[in-house]
Amino acid sequence: MSFLTPLFFAALVALGVPILIHMIQRQRTEVIEFPSLMFVRKIPFHSLRRQRVRHWLLLLLRCAALALLIAAFARPFFRSAVLVAVTGGSREVVILVDRSYSMGYGNRWERARDAARDVVRDLAPDDQATIIFFDSGAQSGARSTRNRASLLATIDQTELGAGTTRYGPALQLAQGIFEDSDQPRLEAFLITDFQRIGVDSAANTLLPPGTVLTAISVADEDETANMLVAGASVQRDFFSGRERAIVTARLANRGNETVENLRVSLELNGRELESLPVTVEANSSATVTFAPFTLEDTAMPVSVRAEADALPHDNVFHFTVAPGDVVPVLVVGSAGAADANLYLRSALAIGTSPSFSVTVRSVDQVTAADVATARVVVLNDVGLPSGQIGAAITRFVESGGGLWVVLGERVRWPGDDLDLLPGTFDEPADRDGRGGALGFVDFSHPVFEVFSTPRSGDLTAPRFYRYRPLDTRPETAVLARFDNGAAAMAEHLVGEGRVLIWTSTIDTFWNDFARKGIYLPFVQKVVEYLAAYTPPTPYLTAGQVLDLAQYPGAADLDLVGGNLVVRDPSEDRLTVGSDGRAGFIELAEQGFYEIRDTDAPDSAPVVVAVNVDLAESNLERVDPQELVAAATGRVPGDRSVTTERELQPADLERRQTLWWYLLIGALGFLASETVVSNRLSRTELDADE
Repeated sequence: MSFLTPLFFAALVALGVPILIHMIQRQRTEVIEFPSLMFVRKIPFHSLRRQRVRHWLLLLLRCAALALLIAAFARPFFRSAVLVAVTGGSREVVILVDRSYSMGYGNRWERARDAARDVVRDLAPDDQATIIFFDSGAQSGARSTRNRASLLATIDQTELGAGTTRYGPALQLAQGIFEDSDQPRLEAFLITDFQRIGVDSAANTLLPPGTVLTAISVADEDETANMLVAGASVQRDFFSGRERAIVTARLANRGNETVENLRVSLELNGRELESLPVTVEANSSATVTFAPFTLEDTAMPVSVRAEADALPHDNVFHFTVAPGDVVPVLVVGSAGAADANLYLRSALAIGTSPSFSVTVRSVDQVTAADVATARVVVLNDVGLPSGQIGAAITRFVESGGGLWVVLGERVRWPGDDLDLLPGTFDEPADRDGRGGALGFVDFSHPVFEVFSTPRSGDLTAPRFYRYRPLDTRPETAVLARFDNGAAAMAEHLVGEGRVLIWTSTIDTFWNDFARKGIYLPFVQKVVEYLAAYTPPTPYLTAGQVLDLAQYPGAADLDLVGGNLVVRDPSEDRLTVGSDGRAGFIELAEQGFYEIRDTDAPDSAPVVVAVNVDLAESNLERVDPQELVAAATGRVPGDRSVTTERELQPADLERRQTLWWYLLIGALGFLASETVVSNRLSRTELDADE
């Protein structure tokens, strides 16, 4: 036995107080008055200190009470884990149940809930228990409760989720429960299919020393076959003036046997449009392309669904297809120089996401209506048109439009409209020999970000033989420079719009850039950036939080004054911001969420597709004892508590609370001392009489 505050034993000197009282107590005499003492013999009385203890029992009771009181303040505890269990055998039990969607494989979920019920039924009356359900996150019911009915009700009411397996959050929550517990025995039960993908999340989590972690697997060794819809791509074309979409789905077979004639269907708005058979070899993938369908005026919910297997959650892939994903571009060139726009038009014609609607006008044919319908204006080797057209382009940029100025041979810029440019330019300058190359590129800029990764294209490959020297302003951002330090591309902000200037040509007249493979993505990224294009989000993943303020399809919703209502895939309705976060929706289910503004009943709803994370479809398992060892710090298979549980003294003392029993014993001795003292007093009084 050890003591948390042993200095209190210095108070043992107080045990001398009862002995001292017994030793110094004087005998008391009773005085009786007589009318006359003449016939009474005189006997001298001597008051002496007592030289011996008369009542040993009384003395022992008082000393024992003081000794127990001092020992209680010293806070005793047992260091041995075996003796810890003897002082109190009740347990703090945490039941961790995996509810990720892989638990929907076969009957795993029902087996997991049955296992959790068995653990609850085996609890002792004094045991405290907590149930934690986890997937990518973790949630617990009532903590440290002895109410078995409440625990069983929680198990019955919890449904399978759509998240992925992460052991870390659940073990961290259990760790906190154990650290706050005052029970002497700690035990956890982990009920899961033990997917390997969740192990890394538990790398830095260690349960308190002495915790017994029991692994309960609900997966069989032969449960590995799984077919899934791994994704879908959409190609667009136009037929009879209407935009059409062609869906190609990719399927993956993660089993060891070939799946033949698997039926895969395409659904629009919940109705089957087409169904096709497909054969997928073992441990491989295959694609299937459906017939084109015409797009409607609003975003359409589309699903690709394969025949259900043992794991149905990954047999369907949801996404949305919206029409009008087209960026209108106005190219203004010189009259009679159509070849100068050939490469630009060809590069934009190949774009599909987005697609580009290119209108080419000569500088003397462009109209204000052409400018008004465009999102990007390209001045290709021409200066700013004079008169109303020039004023229209200026207003277009100031109101948020994008302008790309290409400085070629024919550019003459009016001196009174220099505010649109990021600087002033001079006459063309030649590069001798093999020409120059790009020496500096700002890869953090959206135009060049696509080239920042390895093998994404070499921007130093094009050779430039001529360019326009540009004298930039101090506030101008230079995005690219030639190897001689001259500016190749610069950016200038005008009002709410953007202006990019390219100091060479975009055909093959001054360089060979248009003959390189990087020309096409370069041109498309420039136009996308100037158009402030935001790609549509065809789907999100279960577990994400949707921010309507950042979601491209929700731009027309009134997030401040509107009354937004959400219908989730289970047909339940909830109000946006009901959890205190305006404009945020937690996407907990797989399927389609529909968001409406009830104050604008005629407006089209916003449809959000949500899919499960396909990483969960990888059914590779980890050895349960390997995970137990990582969480407890013991070698696999070691369930010993005696040698491993080395709790801190304060924690041991807090769990055992032996001081309480000592205090009760001290009070009992004091009560006994009072009874004995009263009886001895009455006995002596009767003897004197």
